[in-house]
Amino acid sequence: MNYNDTTNGNGIIQSCEDLCDLGFGYISGSTNNLKTFVLKAKKVMSELWFNIYNSTGSWQYDDSNNTDLPQATTDLVSGTNRYALPSDALTVNRIEIKDQNGRWVKLKVFDKNKNESAIGDLETESGTPTHYFLINGTIELLPVINYSSTGGIKVFFERAGIDFTYDDTIQNPGFSSPFHYLVPLGMSIEWLKTKQPNSPSLQEYKIDYEKGKQSLSDFYSERFRDEGTPILSCKTQNFE
Repeated sequence: MNYNDTTNGNGIIQSCEDLCDLGFGYISGSTNNLKTFVLKAKKVMSELWFNIYNSTGSWQYDDSNNTDLPQATTDLVSGTNRYALPSDALTVNRIEIKDQNGRWVKLKVFDKNKNESAIGDLETESGTPTHYFLINGTIELLPVINYSSTGGIKVFFERAGIDFTYDDTIQNPGFSSPFHYLVPLGMSIEWLKTKQPNSPSLQEYKIDYEKGKQSLSDFYSERFRDEGTPILSCKTQNFE
């Protein structure tokens, strides 16, 4: 389902016009109305993304509109133990570094409650990092690295879905197509709540939306149930 399909009349915007009984062109024919509804689309898409993320329980889901993978690399610099996270990373699932022989090694998360060593002590030591912790959008490696490596640190992360723009005409939601109807349904609920709170359709739409979200959760939880740990491609992107 495209975002705004005025040719065939079956886009997300056209579905909102129908669900809200606004008439064809009320939204698509007005730049101001398109800008209003794209904000509702962003809210609904964020909610559905979070719903899918909770269902999969891992980084196995990624918006199909992305053209790269949710992983990134940057250079390791001897004596430097702090590196900025990729700008679009919401959560970090795994961090690997190349050791001095060029082999990839998975780092462990430093747990100050379980680790007997103090962070301050490890920050004064140097060698091949074995642990990391995150603070304020920064990865800190422990102990401090004592060698350099081109593209030597790789981060696997979770990122949000790609938002629509108000003038978009071709983009589809980045999740399974049988559930695309949830986007205009959720957008229509948001519009009716403020513009027509007494609409008899509002409660019905809310029930359908909640049932649809549950079906979406069931679909993604079943989809990844027995797949185990996904195999990671070597394709990467650079840090911002």
